Amino acid sequence: MVLQAALEGYGLRHRATVHNIANVDTPGFQRIDVSFEDQLKRAVDRMPSRGSMFRGVDMDHRRDNPLNRVAYKISLDQSSPVRADGSNVSIDREMAILSQNAAKVRDLTELMIRNYSTIKSAIRGRAG
Repeated sequence: MVLQAALEGYGLRHRATVHNIANVDTPGFQRIDVSFEDQLKRAVDRMPSRGSMFRGVDMDHRRDNPLNRVAYKISLDQSSPVRADGSNVSIDREMAILSQNAAKVRDLTELMIRNYSTIKSAIRGRAG
């Protein structure tokens, strides 16, 4: 499911950011970054039955599901400015990333809850 794949990526980014924060005072430490949004978008674009709220539900366990091929890329950040101690971790930047990431996870979780509530209502409507 698309929401699950996105939550996995944001979870990985959360762990990477927390790792960066834990090493903010480690001389020579290079921050790590996680990217996946472009890959996820391409996977969604390759999925059948576009526009369906339940996109991917029928493909979840199939080998040819594009979501199974989303690559969560973990890389060293070579572009951030390096401090005198050789580290490129900025606590302000990491805290901002952590906050943005948490907001995205919250929004996706709320969307997932709404989707399951809709499904639950539909099932109850049929049973009633």
